[in-house]
Amino acid sequence: MNRIHLIAAAAALVAAGAAQALTPAQIAAARGAGTINEVRIGGASALRLSVAAYMKEICDTGTMHVYFQGSNAQSTGYRAYACNLGVQQGNFAVGTPVLVYKRDTGGSTQGVKPVALNEDQTHLKVADDGTCVVEAGNPGPVGAASPSEANYVCSGTETTGIKPDAGISDVEPALLQAQVNLPTGQTALTSSQLAGMDVGSLVQALFGVVVNTKAYRALQEAQGIIAPGAALRDVPADQATWTQADIDSIPSLPENFVRAAFTGQLLGGAPNAGARKGWNLVIPTTVDANVVTKTLNVCRRTEGSGTQATSNAFFANAGCLSGSLAYPVLGVAGSTGNASTVNATVTTAPVLVQEGTGAGQVEDCVGRDVNVAADGDGIGYAIGYLGRESNPLRAGNDLGYRYVKLDGRAPLRDAAKAGGYPIVYEATMQWNKTRVAPGSDLEAFLRALRSGFGSPNGLAAVDSDTQQGVMSPPSTYSGPFASATGNAALFGSSVSRLAGQSCTGVRVVK
Repeated sequence: MNRIHLIAAAAALVAAGAAQALTPAQIAAARGAGTINEVRIGGASALRLSVAAYMKEICDTGTMHVYFQGSNAQSTGYRAYACNLGVQQGNFAVGTPVLVYKRDTGGSTQGVKPVALNEDQTHLKVADDGTCVVEAGNPGPVGAASPSEANYVCSGTETTGIKPDAGISDVEPALLQAQVNLPTGQTALTSSQLAGMDVGSLVQALFGVVVNTKAYRALQEAQGIIAPGAALRDVPADQATWTQADIDSIPSLPENFVRAAFTGQLLGGAPNAGARKGWNLVIPTTVDANVVTKTLNVCRRTEGSGTQATSNAFFANAGCLSGSLAYPVLGVAGSTGNASTVNATVTTAPVLVQEGTGAGQVEDCVGRDVNVAADGDGIGYAIGYLGRESNPLRAGNDLGYRYVKLDGRAPLRDAAKAGGYPIVYEATMQWNKTRVAPGSDLEAFLRALRSGFGSPNGLAAVDSDTQQGVMSPPSTYSGPFASATGNAALFGSSVSRLAGQSCTGVRVVK
């Protein structure tokens, strides 16, 4: 049975002008009456903020409530968005009540495998049974506030009989079937299983290398951006206001250093510090006398993550080339793609890898765990990799990490859309063609989501943080890139890889 249906009662509610904020009690009542339309989407935690922003775009925000598991902590892996639609989506008219669930935990593989196999999938439980309570200081509805903060927090999840209606992946589903991208114990989908999904382009996403603020400050000093001993030179929290001077203040890491860090070629820590090649390659002893003893802390995602798959492809050719032609990828043995973050204390070990099942856990690792831990002299350094839509200074909170340039190239949308930044991959949205019947209301709703999500007009409506990490594929706007106007000029990309082939290089196509 489809989890989404349009019935006469919903249309009558719209006609009566009786829009309501969808609280747990109102959701339970609508569920009992059969008037709410529930859609479950899994995968791609790198796009978690984009999903929130797009839901705000299509919702009547005066009726919108955001639900998280646990709290507003960045590591939350289960979210849901409830509202009456503010614009028509597919066959659903303005005012239609919807409850859209988004599972981040497990990353992109959760937007592919359970969809292809029509398996049960754990999602947030939104119920009026005491398990969902008002988040302190943010009762909602969303209104003009950020949809990336919870109005309600829920303690429960549900699995049995819960199927994903669609999935999102940072890369095409086929790339996630490469051995390096498979969680331990998971087998690759067959070609026929992959063919059983309707797969389409969603949006182009930028990814970037991050370091914790202690490493960021040291790199600034090493590169002459700040004076010896000076405090970190920061960028404004609102990225839309950055000047060229702000961009110039961002330090750079060599691409070959990052590649070495992610493929196990660098070391740090004692003993034999004098023989180590690690942080001392980019931070001299004149900046940090103890740099040769610093642990190489790598914060990354688990296998099954599309974000990790893009890192594997870009820095290691892993998942793209076979055998000895691909570099080995540094990771944690036995990762399942569904476990909690491997939270290890920073030590004087040469290399320490922490893996997270969602982007928020990587943020916690690189920005919090290493910053507060001792590494010989109490100063630890960390490197990680995240989707660029994350803002470490969002909502007035300093999350303790910053993006760096790669060989002098800043991870900025305006640079990337013109071909000036290379870590760009095209996300997909897919659904099972048997579960989602062609011509059904559910299919029409999902197609509307997929086509609107990454269009220039769609991106123009989302918040400014999200806008920094996403671009509209060249196919979503008409005319040449050089003469684009309006929203197409702001968000339209001139570059692309071959469709469904993330292992091909980025090239200018428009």
